[in-house]
Amino acid sequence: MSKLLSAQQERVRSPLYRPAFLRLWLGLMFSRVGDQLTVVALIWFVLQLTGSGIAIGLIVLCFQLPAVVASPLMGSLLDRYQPRTIMAVDNFGRACIIAAIPLLYLTGALHLWMVYVLALCSGVLSPASSVGLNIIVPKIVPDGELERANSLAAISWDFSALIGPAIAGFLIIFMGAPLVLLVDALSFLLMGAMVLALPRIQRSHTQDEGVGAGKRAGNLFGFGTLFRMQTVFLLSTLTLLFLFMQGLTEVAIPVYSQKTLGAGSAAYGLLMTAFSAGSLLSLALISQRWTKSRRQGITLAAILLLSGLTLAPLVVIHTLPLALIVMGLAGLAAAPYYVMEQSITQRLVPERVRGQIFGARGALNVAGYPLGGMVGGVLLGTLGVPFAFATAVLLCLLMGVICLIAPVIRGLRQL
Repeated sequence: MSKLLSAQQERVRSPLYRPAFLRLWLGLMFSRVGDQLTVVALIWFVLQLTGSGIAIGLIVLCFQLPAVVASPLMGSLLDRYQPRTIMAVDNFGRACIIAAIPLLYLTGALHLWMVYVLALCSGVLSPASSVGLNIIVPKIVPDGELERANSLAAISWDFSALIGPAIAGFLIIFMGAPLVLLVDALSFLLMGAMVLALPRIQRSHTQDEGVGAGKRAGNLFGFGTLFRMQTVFLLSTLTLLFLFMQGLTEVAIPVYSQKTLGAGSAAYGLLMTAFSAGSLLSLALISQRWTKSRRQGITLAAILLLSGLTLAPLVVIHTLPLALIVMGLAGLAAAPYYVMEQSITQRLVPERVRGQIFGARGALNVAGYPLGGMVGGVLLGTLGVPFAFATAVLLCLLMGVICLIAPVIRGLRQL
């Protein structure tokens, strides 16, 4: 009987039993799968038009680069106005932008420069939802469910990365790359409707005044506020470095597959799938145990140390089956980091400046992954694959040690 009651209580504590979060999560699932369809379809379309790797790189840059400027701006808007309104404008706006590409294509009016311009416009709007998520989630779930809610949000990323490219590949065969974008446009319309159905966030008069004060104090769209919050700034720096490490590793994987394993693109795809599967499994089944820890600073350090140690065998492994196991374990170890770091930061940041802080963090974090990829490319070209992996491992271990020796991180506890 007691076990039955315990199971029922556990079920009730799931954020998915809260209608507002369930609607938001379903919207995220559809929208992020749609995003994957667009990335694959648009890259394939540009490749067919130009046959140029530079053109492909430019389209990816057009989607990502605007976030550096737009994230802090969106953060300030989210602090001033209702997040559901800003997020709805983002999703409905991107639905129109993405739908414009196939519509122009069908009328014969589409030119390559238009694709770049539309991708830039989509990139400008996109931070509204990613930053807004960090504001909305703590308001629609109780504090004790925050880690679970963030885990579920992260699952939508990994799930879409796991199935989205494969779905896109088949849809491109049957529909053609431009028409696949209409599916993403529909997913944005669905997400916009789900966001509008979220409850209105109530702000007191003193909180509204605090927003104005926070804006004046947080000069440069929240960067000043971020730099003055020592613990949050250090956590943000660790996340920037973690993204840098993952960018470095992801660039090394295809070269590792080709030169070290002596395999081809299929092996490369399997290695990436193994990492995504491990990450998804961790978020679904394991990360909740990590995030329940009261000594969150120590747990964060343990996650970083394990992430480095599980990746380390790739320096010496030369067979595909063992490499697949290592990649799965690396995904399993790394996935809880973002959930825990995000939840800690959400609790540390005052509600009145949460948009500013996460907007500034978004601008910084955008740089981490491509910088890691760029440095990884240099290391691969000069020192080889083992040194690139060793650099990623040492960086991850160093971050874990920083968490252990920095009092503001080591002392973090969940009340």
